[in-house]
Amino acid sequence: MIAAVANFLSTGAVQIFGFLFVLSVVVFFHELGHFLVARWCGVTVSTFSIGFGREVWGFNDAHGTRWRLSAIPLGGYVKFLDDSNAASMPQQQPSSLSPEDQAGSFHSKPVWQRAAVVAAGPIANFILAAVIYSAVNAAYGVRSIPARVDVVLQGMPAALAGIKPGDVITKIDGWSIENYEDVLKLVTASSGRALDIEVSRDGKPVEFTVMPATLEQKADIGVVMKIGDLGIRRIVVPRVGEVLPDSPAAKAGFEPGDLIATIDGKSISSFEEIVEAVGPKAGQNLLIKVQRNGRQRELSVVPAAVKSAGPDGVMVERGRIGIAPERAEPQAVSIAEAIRLGVRETYSNVAQTITGLADILAQRQSADQVGGPILMAEVTAKVIDLGIEPLLRWTALFSANIGFLNLLPIPVLDGGHLVFYAIEAIRRKPLSQRVQEIGFQIGLALVMMMVVFVNLNDIVRVGRRLFGG
Repeated sequence: MIAAVANFLSTGAVQIFGFLFVLSVVVFFHELGHFLVARWCGVTVSTFSIGFGREVWGFNDAHGTRWRLSAIPLGGYVKFLDDSNAASMPQQQPSSLSPEDQAGSFHSKPVWQRAAVVAAGPIANFILAAVIYSAVNAAYGVRSIPARVDVVLQGMPAALAGIKPGDVITKIDGWSIENYEDVLKLVTASSGRALDIEVSRDGKPVEFTVMPATLEQKADIGVVMKIGDLGIRRIVVPRVGEVLPDSPAAKAGFEPGDLIATIDGKSISSFEEIVEAVGPKAGQNLLIKVQRNGRQRELSVVPAAVKSAGPDGVMVERGRIGIAPERAEPQAVSIAEAIRLGVRETYSNVAQTITGLADILAQRQSADQVGGPILMAEVTAKVIDLGIEPLLRWTALFSANIGFLNLLPIPVLDGGHLVFYAIEAIRRKPLSQRVQEIGFQIGLALVMMMVVFVNLNDIVRVGRRLFGG
């Protein structure tokens, strides 16, 4: 237990710094969206804050806006001249403003301008996500594996539905499929939901309705998710692409590029066969022959025991040696294609977030997997270890999700303001001050409940890892 606590504390600084960096970038661009459109509409912005609470550092620009960094760096806000608080509640006595200040008043602007200012924050997050994805695609290229079915596991949903090896998946629930990663994203997120799948077979479209099997998968950060599985596989060459640090494979001398030929005398022809051969051998010595630089070597390794849930949900111990397969080489794409894929991935992320929330509300997924700052910090730290490209993609994903969550129709959030403005546009007059106050109080209560819930999930998750149970 002491070792677990020490390890947790030693990585805490990296997690906190990485998470605050990603969060600050996303929050800055969100608030910058509000700020720029407000300035365009002639609204006087009194404060632009990254964080809440006491000011740590700040300055005034030529227009009188106070730019500040605050002590609690978990968000931010733009405050207009006639706001009574950071949630943009109007002042009780707007008539007290001077005629000069009235011209820069946010709440006296036409409803379409106020709506534009509010919507600009989430839109800025979507634009940031698309720009990051596009830039990464252009700079690093795109890895793409054809969505061809190589193996259909007997007894699994795909086999029962009639999908065959050689089929190329072209659509899932109306989504156009461009590569195998699209298939994985949609299928793994569809536990408990039937999917309409279209494949190309001998050049002709064939349609199926398939209910994915449900597997429980526990990540190393303690999150248990229900994963959809059709029972289809790509044949992956049994070549080592990555050796995890301090893993049994690293200690045994495995190197990236090793081609695994046999395990305990059994021939290996795919990476899936490695998983099948190693899984039942936790704690047992394995003799593995590999091809390296044209020569054969024999390595001895003892798989570590890792607990994971089987198809029936029962937790079982499986052997893991700590290797990952080779990834497809990135292919260069044009700027136009990089932008198209960036916009597509941003849209896909938002759609998957909506689907995920719907699954939690319908109890197809457990709400335990929802996390707050601690979970986000842990994920960010692990992404940082993978390099700059994964970190940028994670930042884009985070930005797209923040943009969507701010559009939820909850007073206090941007979506709640937009609901009020829509009602005002229909009624041709704003809701009464009292109704708006009640709405903001309800919204604040809902947000605080969500904050407590996600942080409680984080605390319980960390406690289980540190103390067991």
